[in-house]
Amino acid sequence: MSEEELAVVERRRTVRVISVVFVVLCTLFLAVMAGAMIALWDTGKSSRDLLAVMNGSYVYAKTQEELERIANEEEAIAQADQESEIIDEENDEEGLSVVNEVSAVDDAALSESDDVSLQDSSESGIDFVEDAGADAEASMMSGPKINVYVDPNVNYPLPFSEVDESYFNDALFIGDSRLQGFGMYSGMPGTFYAATGFQLYKYDSMDVVTTDSGKVPITEAMPYDTFTKIYIKVGLNEMGGNDNVFLSRYKELITWLRENEPRAVIYIHGLLPVTAAKSQSDKVHNNDNVNARNESLKQLAMEQRAYYLDVGSAVAGADGSLPSEMAADGIHLKAQYMDIWKQYLLSHAVVVQ
Repeated sequence: MSEEELAVVERRRTVRVISVVFVVLCTLFLAVMAGAMIALWDTGKSSRDLLAVMNGSYVYAKTQEELERIANEEEAIAQADQESEIIDEENDEEGLSVVNEVSAVDDAALSESDDVSLQDSSESGIDFVEDAGADAEASMMSGPKINVYVDPNVNYPLPFSEVDESYFNDALFIGDSRLQGFGMYSGMPGTFYAATGFQLYKYDSMDVVTTDSGKVPITEAMPYDTFTKIYIKVGLNEMGGNDNVFLSRYKELITWLRENEPRAVIYIHGLLPVTAAKSQSDKVHNNDNVNARNESLKQLAMEQRAYYLDVGSAVAGADGSLPSEMAADGIHLKAQYMDIWKQYLLSHAVVVQ
């Protein structure tokens, strides 16, 4: 072959190599984008959320928003306390003069009322006592009813006891996709407010509970004073964010729950571990981060007089990881292993006398 022909062959070979490399790169890019879009769809997020996380603006915005909210609450509390002190001082001054006036009137009327009472009682005899008892009973029956309950935290901490499934008939479970799977496959009775992609930051805004009018946040769906046990299972989807904001939001949820469910014992689920393979390949959702977050949740439970549940110890292998056969994706328990979780809850229950 001549030099000119060799040059043509070489150019064609170069073009083919470049074309193959270009096709491979495009294929990899499309595969990565498809995987990213599937992951975003599965977690209920948009591409804008992904970009925000990548450039750090999401975490920064959430942190600033939470700090501003806390500052506003502290300012409002301080202002309310100051106004309350002023009102109390004014009421004390006005109340003192009113008490003196009423006391003088009562003294003047006392002798007259005593004379009348003695005369009426001598005439009516025992009938007076019977009528008074009947009136008191009628007043108690017709008066407003008061919901009397035992404070579940009065003797905190109570020991764990073993219970049967009926214990969970008035239990509420709040959490993410792991808890959602537990509700679907464990056969545990109770009410489940759980959803894929559920995050603590969105507990008052994310549509989770299915109602006749559509899905609504748990704060709109929860009935008042209905549950006596509440199990919270969150923390994995919130990894990678600010830990202080996470714990602050968790305390806010517990406060809200106690205002609406005053008889409920609060349980804080520790995070289940992930498989060793998942832990080694994921910079965020790995067992080192899971263990660190569980330590924070354990401390939070003591501070909030809640009960920490170390469910991870029941499913973990000897190395502390979730056995690979228990999870197809490295995170979510398969249906046949939900009974391990269930048995742990049955043997770690608090019974309020």
